Amino acid sequence: MFSPSNYEFMTNNMKIIVESIESKLNEDFFMEYKLIAIDAIGKYIEEIERVESSGVGSDLSRDNEAEEFIRSHYCDIVESINDDKVIQVFDALRIAFTHYSCGGLYQLYTHQENGDWYPEIILTEILTPNDIDSLNEMLTLYRGCDISELESKNFRQAWTTSLNVAERFAYDNYLGYDGFDVNKRVVLETTYPRNYVLFSKQSVEYEVVINTSKLGCVRKYS
Repeated sequence: MFSPSNYEFMTNNMKIIVESIESKLNEDFFMEYKLIAIDAIGKYIEEIERVESSGVGSDLSRDNEAEEFIRSHYCDIVESINDDKVIQVFDALRIAFTHYSCGGLYQLYTHQENGDWYPEIILTEILTPNDIDSLNEMLTLYRGCDISELESKNFRQAWTTSLNVAERFAYDNYLGYDGFDVNKRVVLETTYPRNYVLFSKQSVEYEVVINTSKLGCVRKYS
């Protein structure tokens, strides 16, 4: 679907699971716009690489040329689209590539959207800056999610050291979203070694990002 170079950029630089984009673009409601989206992503990557090669560093206090290009291109695309579901996909792509263009992988990961569709990002290396050194050697972590995650053992990376935060994600944060069923929501608990933590930010959501292959016993909190 994507050119080898664009696939490589999204996989290696942005840590995006490209299949999460491909599956969305292949949904029936979006098929008419699939090639437009593929072309847009190629243009976004080309502009990001151009700005990066120019030596202009990231500056979150002002827009850079890549961010301005992505915003303008997005507006041109959606101007004649009347389908909110289609616009939502283009908007998610705009947000993701804009975050990366102005703040690299850190901005892309830490500002990813929750609830609505968003490209799936999986960290494979330590993300900086972080406060991993402030953590205990062994951590008690929690995650609020659908019970299917426990049943399938296909756990996601984002956990928290705060039980209250996990409970909000389990029962409150997604109220009103399609498919939400409070009876299928759970809080998971695990013990995890600090040595395998990939990112930590112990404020607001007290997030800890883990290497899921290093998970031991995961249980429902009770």
